Amino acid sequence: MSESAVTLEEVLDRIGFIAKWEARGEAKGEARGEARGVAIGKEEGVAIGEARGKEEIARNMLNCGFSVEQIASLSGLDVEKINNLASP
Repeated sequence: MSESAVTLEEVLDRIGFIAKWEARGEAKGEARGEARGVAIGKEEGVAIGEARGKEEIARNMLNCGFSVEQIASLSGLDVEKINNLASP
């Protein structure tokens, strides 16, 4: 009987977590970006909102016990940024 290794990303993809996570981050990012878009320009506002959405999700993943490396791999955030999010 042959067992093949399955990565965390594959497991999360199979249960739809990654798609939900990305959609939630994008939706929050767009909403925040659009709200601030009038003051700073729509494109810059969207980028800021998306970044904040990723940060919020990274914090939630830290609280759920994901490792910094896993979060970096799944979110695209760098390890230093994630470590800063973990600090109070």
